[in-house]
Amino acid sequence: MVRTRRIAAAIAAAALLPAAAALFTSSQATAQTSDEIQDEIDAQHSELEKVIEDYNAKQEELEDANQLIADIQAQLPALEAAGLAAQDRMAQIAATAYAGGDFAMVNSVLAGDPSDFADRLMYLSTLSEADSVTLQDSLTQIEELETRQAELVALQESADEILAEIEAQQDEIEDEIDALEAEYDDVVREEYQEEWGDYTGDSAVVAFAYDQLGDDYVYGADGPDTWDCSGLTQGAWGAAGVSLSHNTEMQWNETARISRSELQPGDLVFYNGLSHVAIYIGDGQIIHAPNSTTVVKIADLDIMGIDGYGRP
Repeated sequence: MVRTRRIAAAIAAAALLPAAAALFTSSQATAQTSDEIQDEIDAQHSELEKVIEDYNAKQEELEDANQLIADIQAQLPALEAAGLAAQDRMAQIAATAYAGGDFAMVNSVLAGDPSDFADRLMYLSTLSEADSVTLQDSLTQIEELETRQAELVALQESADEILAEIEAQQDEIEDEIDALEAEYDDVVREEYQEEWGDYTGDSAVVAFAYDQLGDDYVYGADGPDTWDCSGLTQGAWGAAGVSLSHNTEMQWNETARISRSELQPGDLVFYNGLSHVAIYIGDGQIIHAPNSTTVVKIADLDIMGIDGYGRP
């Protein structure tokens, strides 16, 4: 009983907490730079962690409640049998009272409103001591069973309501973060493209690569909005009508060797034991998809050890 009340109190207290939705209203982000949007994303993640921890705490409370419910359900057969036996004993007392002229008093004890339970027990003092004890035990047993069942039902309903609210709050925050991250990607792309300007050359390969500036690196990705190194070079040359495999070493074998002095925009530059490949764009620069910590970007040609150069 104490444990039931502890859990019920904890869930009731949680219900009084300010709704997380009020804390996480739509930002309608007006950030002008990627850094400002990143700050908003970090702040939202911080708030989301609070919601998730509230969710976890309520899950723990619910586990306790469910265990308690299981315990009571295991006891119910015995309690119900005891309740039926108690009813039989009360019927016997009522029959005896009827024979003795006290039926009206006993009937009022048995038929009274449950809220008058304490008052009804006072009437038992007029019965014989043995009958009074028997009837009081029976009524108490039935009353306790009904009370605990009601507490457990209320507890389960409260727990379900709280968990549903927290799940809704979590979904709302995750949706907001997704929107912010999408905006972040758009702003980063715009910033990179503004920084490096528009491509004015006539290489379809380089033009395609410019359009991907600011896109995320994702291992194994080959577009349209995420890339790894060989996926980007494959996509860029695909835009020019040339088919390349999605693998750096295979692309090495699919291209003709050229010298550094022969490099032209669109040629491929191979690095690091044929584990990385980039697109030469002229003026000693490349466009490449470096790794998962950054995005498709422009870099100096000599960013790492060069294995060689290739032209499809």
